[in-house]
Amino acid sequence: MYELLNHQLRAIDFILNNKGVGALAMDCGTRKTGTALEIFRTLRIREPNLKMIVIAPLTVLRDAWEADIRRFFDFTFYNAHDRVLPLSSIDGKCAFREDILLINFEAIIQLKNKHLKYHVMNNLLVIDEASKMKSPDTQTTKMILSFRDLAKYRIPMSGTFAPNSPLEWFAPIDFLCPGLLGGSLSQFRNTFFTISRGNQKIFDQGKANPQFVVQMLNKKQITVGEANLLLKGIITKSIAKKIFSVGGEYSISDTNMKRLMDTIRPWVFFAKQEECLDLPEQVDEVRSVQLSDKQARHYKEMLKDLITEIGSSTITAPVALTKMMKLREITSGFAIDVDGNEADIAPGTPAKIRELDALLDEIGNKQAIIWGCFKWDIRKLVEFLEARFGPGCVVTLYSDTPDKDASIEAFRSGSARFLVANPQSAAHGLNLQFCSIQIFFSLDYSSERYWQAKARTHRSGQTEKCVYVHLVAHDTIDEDILECLKNKGDMNQVAYRLLKEKL
Repeated sequence: MYELLNHQLRAIDFILNNKGVGALAMDCGTRKTGTALEIFRTLRIREPNLKMIVIAPLTVLRDAWEADIRRFFDFTFYNAHDRVLPLSSIDGKCAFREDILLINFEAIIQLKNKHLKYHVMNNLLVIDEASKMKSPDTQTTKMILSFRDLAKYRIPMSGTFAPNSPLEWFAPIDFLCPGLLGGSLSQFRNTFFTISRGNQKIFDQGKANPQFVVQMLNKKQITVGEANLLLKGIITKSIAKKIFSVGGEYSISDTNMKRLMDTIRPWVFFAKQEECLDLPEQVDEVRSVQLSDKQARHYKEMLKDLITEIGSSTITAPVALTKMMKLREITSGFAIDVDGNEADIAPGTPAKIRELDALLDEIGNKQAIIWGCFKWDIRKLVEFLEARFGPGCVVTLYSDTPDKDASIEAFRSGSARFLVANPQSAAHGLNLQFCSIQIFFSLDYSSERYWQAKARTHRSGQTEKCVYVHLVAHDTIDEDILECLKNKGDMNQVAYRLLKEKL
């Protein structure tokens, strides 16, 4: 029997009262999967022939959906990953025999639309980790939106719907209620957002700042034709790219943010972890690491080269992120040369490994998750841990892991003491609340992945205080990245600021 918590009961009522169409914006660990399955169970009482189609990341399908169905519900399911999708009859009736069809995001792109649309037709369509629908221009989002008018019931769900910017609300809300935020992304932007540079407004409510347009024209940053378009309130993709290259960015006022949330609130059920669950304390700890002399020299040389390269030229935020990655590599202890080969620049034991060694003495025999963002990190960590604790003490979860299921099971059973993972491979869907210690050996740029990673242990069922230890190289880019992640900032803008102003 699946025991529902109060916030889950409210979520179920919200969706059912909204005629089966609504979003579940529920924090990690607040039982989104069980809530959606209970909604399906309730709808099936009314409509015995109703089917459920779930589109989600592969790890979420395996570790959340399959696990919850087997443990709490008597539904049958078919996971279409690496298997043939059951074909539909030509009259459009649902052909798969099971109650629930599970399919991952990558698979819906590989399949022809017509092979899936008949399964969706007149059924319940759930999009888990709907933050994947960040842009209406991606192939994945376009495919999901093509199912919108076919599904009778629609539930996108995520702990963080718009992890990088409120702009990312457009696609999931358009999936629920077409036109609510405008007929297009550009209309949505023009209605709620301003393009600014610092305190200077560049484009607001469909009107361009004439002074800024003249400035760009005089500096030959735009053409006369583009200037005329801007003054008419028209921004093309090429014009927008030029504006962003000189520091422009989308922003939203507090007033407009409130207006946006008031607009979408009838369609979205919000549940914050701290309001729903009585969970143990979370403790963040930063271990400052001093780079070796050789690492420090490499870091300063790389920094100097980047400053020289940037010079007075125009640099965009994505380019800035690429430049910053070189600095991140050095703080881990390696660098990638022009041929793509990894070079060890911290011979012996790198500074972060030494700090990790001391930390593990303090932890004792407890299990720990260690996050690494580079393949070099993960290989170095496995090498170190096996040398110290013996073969079999560690399993991995990243792109080169041969059997991810076996790794997770070994860690869950306790036969492996350490899980060394990349947040991209393990930030979604895993329930690891039996472990209470996480160590961030290195950090990536994604605020969404960072908070999802932390939520692997701080979730329903956790009984111990959760400790997150960050190994941060002193006076380096590590400190800036961590500050941004903790504040859930926009890493693109941090990158731009660091390389154009601070550096």
